[in-house]
Formats: sequence, structure tokens, C-alpha cells
Amino acid sequence: MNDNIDYQKIEEMVEGDEEFRKQLLEAIILAIEELKDVYLGALENEDLEALRQARHKIKPTLSLFGLKRMTKVLYGGKKLVMEEGFQESSLYKHKEELLDAAEALLNDLKTFH
Repeated sequence: MNDNIDYQKIEEMVEGDEEFRKQLLEAIILAIEELKDVYLGALENEDLEALRQARHKIKPTLSLFGLKRMTKVLYGGKKLVMEEGFQESSLYKHKEELLDAAEALLNDLKTFH
């Protein structure tokens, strides 16, 4: 079982349509790249509302395609910021986890693509 993405969900959705698979994977890649940029920027700017919006916007993608690792990282970050605020010492590890999860997912998607 892949914690980055549930490929079975993609296959069920595309029903063998290669063009749709390509478009779907491209859309997921763009969503993850946007999330990474917006989320990291919100952390840098200590912007709680931008963090909330970034999580909210990606939420359907997380559940629809079984992005378990990314979900865990994002909601761990939510808890961290709510409990400890924007302390750089706390956020460093979280930023690294987010970047690692995003890169692993993007690599998987590009390989599957």
C-alpha cells in the first residue's frame, strides 16, 4: 500500500481512459505544487488564514486520492501551529516533513504519469 497516493482510486475514476488519466495526474501535480508554495509561504508569513485556506483547498484531493502521508503532515502542522504558534524551532521539522511528503508524492505521480 502506497501512503503517498492510492492508484486504485485513480484507476477506478479514469476507467481506462488514458487521456483522462493524464489530465487527472497533471491536475494533482499542480495542486500539490500550489499547496507547497502557498503553505510554505503562509508559514513564513505566520498567516493562519492562508494556512487554513491552503488545507481547505487541498482537502478534497487528499481524501479523493488517498494522499495519506500528505494528510498526516498537514494535520500535524495544524496541531503544531495551534499548540505552539509559529516558533521556528517547532516549524523547521514540519517544513521538512511537508517538503519530503510533497516531493515523494510528486515523484510518484511523475513516475506513474
